[in-house]
Amino acid sequence: MASIWFVKEGEIQKGYPIAQKPVGWCVKNLGLPSDNWIAGLGQTSLTIGQKTILGVYGDYRFVVVEIDDDDVRAGAQSWKTGFYLLEINPRDARRVIDTIP
Repeated sequence: MASIWFVKEGEIQKGYPIAQKPVGWCVKNLGLPSDNWIAGLGQTSLTIGQKTILGVYGDYRFVVVEIDDDDVRAGAQSWKTGFYLLEINPRDARRVIDTIP
């Protein structure tokens, strides 16, 4: 299952994913694009938007999907492992995650 994260502007914050869904579900319902790959799984520091001290205090602004080796083995062979930036905002993504099984 791909992990879906809501992140704030700045460095990627690690925590519990907001949801875990199959890659196909993320493509169909969240618009996960294969060309929005932003970093591999081994990346130790990842920044989205501007890295500022104020980014920590802001709202979640981005949705990131993490695809790992298990996802690729489970049928997502055409995908690279790593992090993908979605073009949907967290509020809309939350609505989709909560309403579509």
